[in-house]
Amino acid sequence: MKKLSILLTAFTLFVSAGLFAEPAFSGYSGGKVNYSTNEEVTDTYDPDLKLQAFFQGQFNFSQNMWGRLEFSIDTGDFLSKELFHKTAASFEIDELSIIFKSNSDTDANYFSIFMGTYDPIGSDIFLQRYFGIQPIASKITESWLGLAGSILYPHFGIGIADVKRLMSAPITLGGYAYINHEDALHYVFNTDFRFACVYRFFTFDFAGGAGFPISDNNKGQDAIAVIDKVLLHAGTTMLIGNNYTQSLFIQAGLFNMPVTKRDEATISPNDIYLLVEPRILLENAHVNLTLFSLPQDTADQLMFVEDTLGANLNIYGDSFSIGANRFTIGTNFSFSFAGKTFLDLADPLELINSDYNITMTPYMSTNFLSGELHTQASIRFMKFATKRWYEAFTMDIGYTARF
Repeated sequence: MKKLSILLTAFTLFVSAGLFAEPAFSGYSGGKVNYSTNEEVTDTYDPDLKLQAFFQGQFNFSQNMWGRLEFSIDTGDFLSKELFHKTAASFEIDELSIIFKSNSDTDANYFSIFMGTYDPIGSDIFLQRYFGIQPIASKITESWLGLAGSILYPHFGIGIADVKRLMSAPITLGGYAYINHEDALHYVFNTDFRFACVYRFFTFDFAGGAGFPISDNNKGQDAIAVIDKVLLHAGTTMLIGNNYTQSLFIQAGLFNMPVTKRDEATISPNDIYLLVEPRILLENAHVNLTLFSLPQDTADQLMFVEDTLGANLNIYGDSFSIGANRFTIGTNFSFSFAGKTFLDLADPLELINSDYNITMTPYMSTNFLSGELHTQASIRFMKFATKRWYEAFTMDIGYTARF
């Protein structure tokens, strides 16, 4: 019943907004199919065919008011049954929001009411929206489950946000207040602060805040509100240089570190996100070397990363043309360890003797019809040392379009 009330409220907001003016619409969508081997079936070859897709739309009701809707879908194996039978899938509304803009002599103010994931920490969506820059995120953090890519910490739930874009300098200041259910037992009230700036050779985005799990029980006695712990979270994205120079890209984040009344703080390395990426720009190519330690939930959603700790080398060129078609062609090399974190680097001998994966992924994208066609094939070399060598190969074909 609560979820239904929330959806009805959100729908009412969109409909009410549409009464003010004839809305203009723009959107972006994409999807990919993945062909691989079902590793859970050990006695025979069992192919998997899965789909990931997303849709993002913006409804411009006026120059100072617009709404956004974004959702994604992640399916199970189409081939587990006949192709046209029901297939298990997860569907998620990633963002439902309405934004009101007002201007003054000193700043532009953006007040938002949102549901879902809004301006997530770690994504460059915030920088693109408020500064109008081109994407700066690492290519290894791209995902087919939405525009945000990898996320250090999501502003997830139901809430409000207020962001000011200063006129005197390329700086934004923002505040967020929202409620979610990140704690398994209680609703969590969150407050966050954000600071971002974009200069010619320096881009910086920082956000941090705290979550307060709210209980109505105090040692067996009913209470209006009881707070037993605080969940701290923070994340930052930084680019020294820009997309057209040699540069260094850094991301770091901390997800829900609990602090109790006894001043005890528990930090799990599995909740820490670290990514460092020097970027070398050559005459006709880009070379990016990435060192990363990621939560497993993050790694599971990415295109080029499967494990939690490793190094990645991405070499690509984006200046190839054949007729009217422009191509991006590259190869991604990955050396990674499953289930490891940056703390395991303290004992390098033990780390090297643990299980690791070496993967090569050639990829290509080009304009096709009104969108862009993406293809890639991955080869996991360590699978050749097993009897199930056919698990070494996977293939992805995807397509994105703006309208």
